[in-house]
Amino acid sequence: MNVFFLAILLYFLYKFTTGFLIPVFRTTRHVRQQFSQMNGKPGAKSQEKQGPTASETPASHGSKVGEYIDFEEVK
Repeated sequence: MNVFFLAILLYFLYKFTTGFLIPVFRTTRHVRQQFSQMNGKPGAKSQEKQGPTASETPASHGSKVGEYIDFEEVK
């Protein structure tokens, strides 16, 4: 009977570890890496630029940097 309860306890411990603790650990590590990348700390993996930012947009497109865009608030 003790072996049965021990097996159930180990099963629940395994499910808790693989279903909750490991994903939380991975997510925490991933978020910390992203924060260190944003802060520019050395040792963080560098990310390649995805595309031009507003300050890097060429003037040939006819858009001005800092141009006001009117919008309507949706309720």
